[in-house]
Amino acid sequence: MLWTPRKGVLRYESNLGNVGTATPGTSVTTGATAATKGTAVQLIAATLFDAYYVRVIASNYGLATTTSRGCLDILIGAATEDVLIANLLMGFCGGSTAAAHGGPKTWDFPLFIPAGSRLAAQAAGDRVSTAMRVGIQLWGGVSEPPFRCGGRVVTYGIGTVPAGTTITPGASGAEGAFTQVTASTTEDHFAFVPSLQPPTGDTTLTPVKHTYFDIGTGAATEEILGGSASECPWIFTVDSDECMTGPWGGCMPIFQDVPSGTRMTVRVSASGALDTVGTQEVAIHGIG
Repeated sequence: MLWTPRKGVLRYESNLGNVGTATPGTSVTTGATAATKGTAVQLIAATLFDAYYVRVIASNYGLATTTSRGCLDILIGAATEDVLIANLLMGFCGGSTAAAHGGPKTWDFPLFIPAGSRLAAQAAGDRVSTAMRVGIQLWGGVSEPPFRCGGRVVTYGIGTVPAGTTITPGASGAEGAFTQVTASTTEDHFAFVPSLQPPTGDTTLTPVKHTYFDIGTGAATEEILGGSASECPWIFTVDSDECMTGPWGGCMPIFQDVPSGTRMTVRVSASGALDTVGTQEVAIHGIG
C-alpha cells in the first residue's frame, strides 16, 4: 500500500514577539529564596492550535563572577496551574543583555498541548528575586504529528532546588565516569532531553570549554541512548562571563523506549581542563 505524506500548513506560535526586540520572551522572576519558585507568569494566554512540538528557551540569568544555578518550570492551565515540565536546569543561561552574554539554553519536547491552553512559567535560583527571560515556541496544527508525542515530562536528578545531580566530567576530551541520576524510572518513557549547569560556587568559568553529554541506561555496563557509544547529540559551552549556552546546534530529543523501573545515568566530557570547582550538575527529562 502506498503511503502518502499528509499535506497542510505546519502552524507556529510563540511568545518571542513579532518584530525585533532585545528581550525576546517573557520576564520571569525567581523566588525570594533560592529553593522557592517565584510567582507564575503567563507566557501564552490561549494556544491557537493543537501543538505537537514544544521548545523552551531560557536566557538572561547568568552574571559574571556570580553563582547562578536555577530551575525553571513550564505550567499549563488556569490560575491553579499543573506542572507540565519541571525543573529545567536553566542556571547560568546567557542571553541578549549586557549582563548576560553568550546565548540561551534550549530544550525540545515532543508534547501534545491542546488548542486553547494557557501556558506559564515559574523559576527559582541562586540569584533570588531576579528577572530572567523565558521563551516558548509551539509547532502543530496539522491533523496528526509525524512522530510520537507525549503528555507530560518527568524530571530525574533534582536535589534541593536549584541543584541537580553532581557529576565529575572527564577532562581534556576524556570520558567521565557514569553517574547514577535515578535508580528506577517511575514511568515508561519514549524520548529524553538533558539539563546541565555549573555547580554552586563556580564563579570563574573557563571560556569556550565544550561539554559533551551522554545518557545511559541499565546497570554498570550502560547502554548509551541513541545506540552508539561514540556519538554524543548534546554539547554545552561556557564563557568567562559565567554564562552557559546549549545544547550547541539544537536540542533534538533522543527517541528510545525505556520502561518504568530502569536505572539511568549520565557521563560528561570536557574539551579542556576542568574549572576550579571541577564538577557539573545534571538532570534528565523523560517524555511519556
